[in-house]
Amino acid sequence: MNNNIISVTVLNNVINMIFKAEEHLHDIQVAGEISGFKIFKGHGYFTLKDEKCQISCTCFNCAKTYQPKDGESVILKGSVDYYAVGGKLNFNVDSITPVGQGLLALKLKMLRDRLYQEGYFDEARKKPIPAYPSNVCVVTSFNGAVIKDIKRTIRRKNDLINIYIKDVKVQGKDAHKDIIDALEKVDKMGFDVIIIARGGGSFEELMPFNEESLVKAIYACKTPVISAVGHESDTTLCDEAADYRAATPTAAAEHVAYDVNELKEYTEYCKTRIKTLVLKHIQTSETDLKTKMSLLLSGIKLAYNTNLNKIESIAKSLNVNMQRIYLLNQHRLESLMTKLDAFNPLNVLKKGYWYVSKDDKAVTSTAQLNVGDVVYMRTDDGQVKAGVLEVKNEI
Repeated sequence: MNNNIISVTVLNNVINMIFKAEEHLHDIQVAGEISGFKIFKGHGYFTLKDEKCQISCTCFNCAKTYQPKDGESVILKGSVDYYAVGGKLNFNVDSITPVGQGLLALKLKMLRDRLYQEGYFDEARKKPIPAYPSNVCVVTSFNGAVIKDIKRTIRRKNDLINIYIKDVKVQGKDAHKDIIDALEKVDKMGFDVIIIARGGGSFEELMPFNEESLVKAIYACKTPVISAVGHESDTTLCDEAADYRAATPTAAAEHVAYDVNELKEYTEYCKTRIKTLVLKHIQTSETDLKTKMSLLLSGIKLAYNTNLNKIESIAKSLNVNMQRIYLLNQHRLESLMTKLDAFNPLNVLKKGYWYVSKDDKAVTSTAQLNVGDVVYMRTDDGQVKAGVLEVKNEI
């Protein structure tokens, strides 16, 4: 007889440990058909089955994921759980995806990863959105509440921005081509910013905004682009390619519509502030200038007083030297006058000598005279004209 007897608790705990240790039972995806879906206190309870088998499932807080209908084919993501107390096997669900949407989501993920690798979502190349735009182009459908919400939101804060609407299809086959054509046209029109907008919708309805060609068109735009597609929980490739992603069209309008009154108040504040700073600077500069002028005048006075004594000393020395030079030159002049007076021929004439000239030339020898010549004789008090009666040479 086998004596290795264990309790139910031990058995169930061992089974639970085996389930927890098995990696292949955690974070897996299971495909099947929904049966008996019901919600109780926010949690979803149902059975997932295929042609041969079924398993009980629980989706805690099921509002966070897709809520299926009975008979719908889905893909569940979650982990196998063994409830030891009740001895029940269960699949705890993290997310529910319709089968068709699941395949589409997989393709979309692959496209997103490729475009990311190719640099189309690179943050470094994204253009800044102008803080104070003047001309805004909204690429959306005229039909629906989106454009009304954008206009109302902008006009509540700003009546200066020009809003241009480019009507396009935002749903259905080839809608992305319509949007691309519109982008290529408005990108050349000089707008400050372009908003691509549409309201919320199902996964399939938002697929035009996941087209690769639209991503590349947004990437090629010279004008900053804001993507405002769907609700906050919706994220499209258009959002990731745009220069700025707004959670909703209303949020996009809030982002571009600066408050005119706030700007006016800020401008007035800046004017007042600048005026105050300029006046303060002028006052400070004036005080600084007065201080420097006072120091300069004090320096000039000090320099003047310091150099005045030098100037007076130099002036006295110069005066003494000038007097000495004057007296010295006066003595020299008197000496020269005395010599000059001594050699003055007029003084010689005063002694009884005569100055004889002929033809305006001085007669210094008898050889210059002949009998009958007319000569002029000058003495101290006058001149005499005479004729030569006899010439006698005594040498």
